[in-house]
Formats: sequence, C-alpha cells, structure tokens
Amino acid sequence: MPKFIALLRGINVSGHNKIKMVDLKNSLSTLHYNDIQTYLQSGNIIFESLNSNTSELENQIGNKILSDFEYDISLLVLSKKVFVSIKKNNPFIIDKSIDIKKLYTIFLTKEPDKELFDQIKNNPNFPEEMILHNNVIYMYYINGYGKSKVNNNFFEKKLKVMATTRNWNTVCNLNDKLVQK
Repeated sequence: MPKFIALLRGINVSGHNKIKMVDLKNSLSTLHYNDIQTYLQSGNIIFESLNSNTSELENQIGNKILSDFEYDISLLVLSKKVFVSIKKNNPFIIDKSIDIKKLYTIFLTKEPDKELFDQIKNNPNFPEEMILHNNVIYMYYINGYGKSKVNNNFFEKKLKVMATTRNWNTVCNLNDKLVQK
C-alpha cells in the first residue's frame, strides 16, 4: 500500500493548536488509513492509503482536524517517493563542513514565483544560504534558525504560498520511517 507523509503547519507550537499525537492518530484512523505513525509533537504523520491523490488526502486530513479538534490548519501531503527525493536532493549535504544543525527544509504548497525568491536570495541583508528546487527551499541558516528573519512566516508573506519548515534531523528521521519496511 502506498505511503505518504502529512506535514501539519502550526501544531503544538508555542502552546497553540494543541493536539496530542495519540488523539490525532485515533482521529485519522477513522479515515481508513493504515499504519499511522506520528513523529514528534509538531504534526508529522506517516500513513498508508489506497487513495494516491495528495490533494484529496490533504482535504480529508484538514477536514478531520477541523471537525475533531476545531483547528483550521494548513498541511501538505507528500508521497513517499517525493519526500525521499527531497531528502536525497538536498544540495547542502554534499559539503561535509556544513553544520547540519543549521540545515532546514521549507516545504511549500506550490512552486513560488522565481523572481520573488531571487529577490530574497540576493538580498545582502540576509546571510542565509538558500536554494529553491521546485516547491522546496533548502536553507542553511549560518547564524541559526532562531536568529534569522528569513523564517517560515517570512517566506509565506513574501512568496504568497503556504510553507512548513522542518530541521534536517527531522527530515532524515521522517525519511527513515518512510523507507523502513
């Protein structure tokens, strides 16, 4: 059965949109997904579904969370193949001197306007290194994510597209969970 990952935006962050992962897992089990796993408390869900339409899966999950928890949250569903490819194609991991604690992946719901992205990338006020590949921004936060102005909310506002960010350790752990038998 095909595997998918749902990346929820803004769950259990700074005390907002609190959902216990066991409750979320139980809620989603009523959608007849199989092998539902959650990772961390920030809304990472791995599951199997016979439905391979990621837009439909996003709608089902979003509607279920709204119905059961009264949170209207944004989310992105990716197939196993797409997620594994995103992890594998990170251009920063080639450089062994990179501090992976400063490496992040920003998942976008659609490919942003390239000119808008280039304006951000080429802005001398932002020391971050960033590479756009389709609807993913690979980020290297030279001074750390917490100190940067170029964060998830910034990209959403400037690129006019929903974004959700995961650190590299989380991306790697989610990938491992997706590819395990």
